Amino acid sequence: MPETSRSAAFRDEITEAFDLDPDHARIVDQAARILDELDLMESAIAQHGAIVQGRYGPQINPALEQADKHRKTFMALLKSLNLPRETHAEIVDMTEAAASKARSDAARKAALARWGNR
Repeated sequence: MPETSRSAAFRDEITEAFDLDPDHARIVDQAARILDELDLMESAIAQHGAIVQGRYGPQINPALEQADKHRKTFMALLKSLNLPRETHAEIVDMTEAAASKARSDAARKAALARWGNR
């Protein structure tokens, strides 16, 4: 899976600010993969919407629940790094801003695909 701008920014922010031991470096790698997967889910949600057609009619998009689980896992991994509180807050803000942009870009792309340049 290719690395997204959000996971790259996260990885860069952590590795530039801290000298990580191998265990913490693996946690950062895992958290970055979680962000990549989360970006895919958020793109799918933007493209297909919160309600999708299921086997028995409309249903909540399953990607919503998975995205929520991924966010919780990311936060748990971030907490396990024992970063200073200020750094932790900055990273959360940075990743949320990047996520918002990614969702907006995905929604714009989905709208163009759906409606064209009308």
